[in-house]
Amino acid sequence: MSTNDEKVRLKIRLTVEEKAKLEHDAALCGLTQSEYFRQICLGKRPRPQQPPEFWGLLEALYDVHDKLEQLTAYYPEAAEECSRLEKLVLFLQGVA
Repeated sequence: MSTNDEKVRLKIRLTVEEKAKLEHDAALCGLTQSEYFRQICLGKRPRPQQPPEFWGLLEALYDVHDKLEQLTAYYPEAAEECSRLEKLVLFLQGVA
């Protein structure tokens, strides 16, 4: 009798290039090869981990957005730039 969380071994054959790509892509995402492959099988698309500089950049974009938003009271056209910046932040976060 098996349970849903019982693990089974799966053997697959890959070319040298495919194996190298699997190792590289899993490492970029901070996942083991098994976990990376599992997520792909479940229809998920693992994303690479962001470098530390990414979070500093995102914080700077938030600050610029906040300052632009304050300017919209005096310069209504700044609202359009705020909207574009919001879309960029969402894109960078992988939401959009």
